[in-house]
Amino acid sequence: MLGVTAWSAPAAENAGAEHAGNVYLAGTEVHTEGPIHGDLVAAAGRIRIDHPVSGDTVLAAGSIEMYSRIGDDLRAAGGIISISGHVAGEALLAGGSVSLGPDSEIAGRARLAGNDIVIGGHLRNGLVVYGKKVLVLGEVAGPIDISAERIEIFGSARILGDITYSSSHEIKIAPNAMIAGKVVRTPGTFEFYRPRFKVPGWPAFRPLLLLGFLAAGMLLIVLFPRFTRAAMQAIDAAPLKSLGLGAAIFFSLPPVILLLVITIIGIPIALTLLAFYATALLTGYLVLAFFIGDKLLRAARRPPAVSFGWRAGSLAAALVLLWLARHLPYIGGLVVLIALLAGLGAIVLQAFSNYSGRRA
Repeated sequence: MLGVTAWSAPAAENAGAEHAGNVYLAGTEVHTEGPIHGDLVAAAGRIRIDHPVSGDTVLAAGSIEMYSRIGDDLRAAGGIISISGHVAGEALLAGGSVSLGPDSEIAGRARLAGNDIVIGGHLRNGLVVYGKKVLVLGEVAGPIDISAERIEIFGSARILGDITYSSSHEIKIAPNAMIAGKVVRTPGTFEFYRPRFKVPGWPAFRPLLLLGFLAAGMLLIVLFPRFTRAAMQAIDAAPLKSLGLGAAIFFSLPPVILLLVITIIGIPIALTLLAFYATALLTGYLVLAFFIGDKLLRAARRPPAVSFGWRAGSLAAALVLLWLARHLPYIGGLVVLIALLAGLGAIVLQAFSNYSGRRA
C-alpha cells in the first residue's frame, strides 16, 4: 500500500489529487484535494474533508469539517466537529461541540460525546450520546440512549425507536415530534462533570513552583545546551512558524490522546503520548523563558558568553515576568499561551532539524 506522510507548519497540507492507499497527514491545516482509496489518519489545527475516503478515517484537530463520504468507520476528536457527509460505518465523535448537519447520514451505530451536541440528518442504526446539552432535530432509526443535563427533541425529529435518558432535568419534546417508541427516564439524575482546580493552600506553593521551573530550566541547559540554544534561535529566526507549529501540536494532541483512551486498546499509546505532551509543554515553556532571559541579558549589554550564574538569574527573571504577565487583566492568559505555543513549536522545529541532519 502507498503511505503518504505530510508535516508542515504553518502552511496547509493536503492529500493531493488522488491516492490509492493509506494517507497520513499532520500540520496547521489539513484538507483533501482528491479521493483517498484507503484509510485516512490526520491531526492538525483544522481539518476539512471535501473528497471521499474509502476506508476508515481517524481525525484529531481543533476544528473538523467533513462534507464528503467515508466508506467505513469514522473516529474523530476535536474542539468543534461538524459532519455534513455520509458515513457508511460507525461514527465515534468526541468534542467540545459536535454537530450533525441536515445532510449528514450515518449508516452504523453513532456514539457522540461533547459539551454541546446537535443531531440532524439521518442516523440509521441507533444513537448513544453523552453531553451537557443535546438537541435532536433529525431522523434516528433505532433506540436512543442519552445522558445529558439538558435534552430537547425538536418538531422536525423522527425517532423510530425508544428513547432512554438520564438527566437532572425533564426532557423537552415538541408536540409535533414523531417518536415511535417509548420515552423512559432512568433512575437517578445525570450531572455533567465540571473539574475543579482549587487546591487548599495553593498560593503558598507558588514560589516552590517557580523554583521547580528554575531547577528544571538549569538542568535542561546543562544536559542539552546545544539543543536549547538552537531552539531559542528558531524562535528568533521564525517566530510565526514556531507559533503555527506549536498551535497545531497543542490543540491536536489532546484529542488524539482522548480518542486512543476511548478505544481502550490504545490506552498504552495514549499514556506514552500524554507523557511526551507534558514533557514537550514544559520544555517549550522553559525554552521560551530562556529566550526572554537572553533578550534581558542583551538589553543589559552582557556579552554573549555569560556565566552560569547570569544565565540562572536571567531565567529566574523571565519566569517571574511570565508569572506576572499571566495576571494581566483580559490578555494575561493569552500572552502566556502565545509564549508557550512559540516555545513548543521551536523545540519541535529543532527536533525535526536534528533528525533531518542525521538522515542526511
